[in-house]
Amino acid sequence: MKIETKLTINNMKQNKKRTAFTVISIILCTMLIFITMLLISSIKTGIAQNIEKEYNDYHFIIKDISANILSKIKDKEYIDKIYIEENDSNKLQKLDQLDNFTSANKNINIYIKYVNVKKVCSYSNDIIYTLGLLDNANKKCEFNQKLLTAYGLIDVQITNNKDDIPTCITRVNYSYVINIIIIVVLAVFSILFIIVLYNAFLITINERKKEYAILNSIGGTEGQILKMIFLEGIIMGIIGIIIGGISSIMVSNMILELLNNILSNAGYNFKLIFDIKYIILSIFIIIFNIFISSIIPSVKASTTSVIEGIKNNKQIKYKKKKTLLEKIVPIEGKLAIKNIKRNKNKYRVITILLVVCMTSYIAVSTYINYEKESADIVNKYDVDAEIHLNLMQDLDYKSIFNNYEVEYGDKIEYMSYKNLGAYVLVEPDSAINTDNLVFSLMDNKKCIQTQIIGLDDKTYDKYIKKINANYGDIIIYNNIMTGNTENDNENMTYSYELALKNEDEFKLSIIALGLLIPENNKWNYTIVDDKNLNKNYVLTDEIIDGYKEVKTKCYMPIIFINMNTFDNIEKDLSNYSKYEPNGDVHNEEYFLHTTSESYIKIKCKNIMQFSNYIENINKNQKSPIDIEYYTIKNQEKIIYINIVELVLRVIITAIITIGVISTINIINASLCEREKEFKTLHSLGATKGNINKILIYESIYMFIRATIISIILSIPILIGIIKYMQNIITLNKLLIPFGNITLFFTIMLLISIIITLFSRKSIKQ
Repeated sequence: MKIETKLTINNMKQNKKRTAFTVISIILCTMLIFITMLLISSIKTGIAQNIEKEYNDYHFIIKDISANILSKIKDKEYIDKIYIEENDSNKLQKLDQLDNFTSANKNINIYIKYVNVKKVCSYSNDIIYTLGLLDNANKKCEFNQKLLTAYGLIDVQITNNKDDIPTCITRVNYSYVINIIIIVVLAVFSILFIIVLYNAFLITINERKKEYAILNSIGGTEGQILKMIFLEGIIMGIIGIIIGGISSIMVSNMILELLNNILSNAGYNFKLIFDIKYIILSIFIIIFNIFISSIIPSVKASTTSVIEGIKNNKQIKYKKKKTLLEKIVPIEGKLAIKNIKRNKNKYRVITILLVVCMTSYIAVSTYINYEKESADIVNKYDVDAEIHLNLMQDLDYKSIFNNYEVEYGDKIEYMSYKNLGAYVLVEPDSAINTDNLVFSLMDNKKCIQTQIIGLDDKTYDKYIKKINANYGDIIIYNNIMTGNTENDNENMTYSYELALKNEDEFKLSIIALGLLIPENNKWNYTIVDDKNLNKNYVLTDEIIDGYKEVKTKCYMPIIFINMNTFDNIEKDLSNYSKYEPNGDVHNEEYFLHTTSESYIKIKCKNIMQFSNYIENINKNQKSPIDIEYYTIKNQEKIIYINIVELVLRVIITAIITIGVISTINIINASLCEREKEFKTLHSLGATKGNINKILIYESIYMFIRATIISIILSIPILIGIIKYMQNIITLNKLLIPFGNITLFFTIMLLISIIITLFSRKSIKQ
């Protein structure tokens, strides 16, 4: 064994603690890179295996068009494949298998796969124009939503633009975001990798400068010293890569299990895939980062002079200029600030690690908050489906629900309601706080358009308990929408105002509008019901679970009543004669829409399973169940948000873990170097409490600096997140989670202090 190898192994054995810290740093950084690459390869391959199968890899569908027009698009350079389906055949065939198909005089369905899935909208728009489908594109054109969702294109649809021309739009496009996240994550991890390992190698080498200087003085060359340092880095690197690689496989499997739980209802099941390209790339990035991290401190150590190495004071720099803070704090604070100034390099790294952790948390938590809010608002419902009960149909929905629960073990929650739209006279009109859907009446009175909802007893009881009301009270959801939410392809603005003033006493009566008088732009009216709504009013901005859509769909106040009151109103309205005594018909239309029919709102765990169950029932009966599903379409976005949140949480946890380990390493090394300083302070009368105060002040000082820098760096990041999210949805409020950020910062401060005090105890008294 060569002398350099023996000395290297001896050095590593004699400095077990520092070697262990360095190896742990390499393991953690290796895990970051390996886990990222393993997840990328596994998810991409899993998507291809689950979805991109022959005859299921199409992106765009055109239904019921003449086969003759295929010649207009079959040679488009952006089309990869075309499948043909004869009407009602349920069997796809490739276009190249049907050379004479384009001349056939029949209607067919066309399934198109594009070369670049990210440009599905621009390609589809071109095809719509080429085939002249401007008048009925909404009816004839569809998309393979499941496949597009897998690539991050959520809710691709055809809608009319401002010029009333059909245009393909994507409500949410994650395709670029995912790629950007991958690139940014790898870049951040590499930078963090280099900072952490550079610091670990620097501490290790600085502690051995005296040894290297002595070797230099007895004939050791710079090349031999450099060789020893590189050999030590190679040994620790190999150990770290092997342990980190094995740990990465275990952690990746755990993350994929969590992903599979999130995606269980969407039909995906990812397995760990070892793609040789990604493994080689991971190893290259890791080796490159280790080399970059070790090269600078190695060169510095090998070229250090004998005297400089023995003194080991090159890094200590101190300027005598006093800051305002030094004048304010007590003696322990002054000593803490002086020590930080004398050892800027060491404490600068700790500050950088704190800044990385804090800035990452601010950015990640804010981004997740905005994504969750956008998912919550864009998904206008907090129930999964709604059944319309036709009076002519005798549907035993309770038995249907019970049978489903027995068969699948999935509990069904349901609530029934009735609703009608009405014009409500408000007296006095000074109680009206909005101009939205308000009508001026004769006699200088005003009415407002409302929706009246009769709740079943169970739901009504929950509502009055939630808002501390009494049975029989008229509950008015008083927040009405003032933003633009009608067109999903435009920025959606969600803002609210009060419909009625909380402090005013008022009375409500249902009226029938008559003729509009053009001279004064006022309406004739007739009072239809002035007693059923004449009860105690409770104005609220709270909504009962199951009726979330009123927050995002209604531009009028919503009046919630119990079913008994609703039936009385409905009876009075039905008794109102639409005929004058002479037989002429009244012009009044006091309903916006009327109903004697009920609606059943449904919540369940697996709406896809429930929809299949209802579909099978409808196949076996003449009168199908009239059901509308709300959450199936929006589940894809929720799934993506959950995936993004999981990945980002894993990333932030990894960054914090590495930061904490590195901080422990740095502080421990620094305190070991200051052992003589502490002995001197002790000999001058300083107690353990005084020394602990010095260390606490150091932690607080670094934390304050890191906090200020983090806030400054976070501002442009937050602005970027908000501007990006405005492409999806515009809100009239900030969604930065200040409470969570404050809690996180407090925890980081406590961790810094605990690490410092724990490292202090490890030094011999």
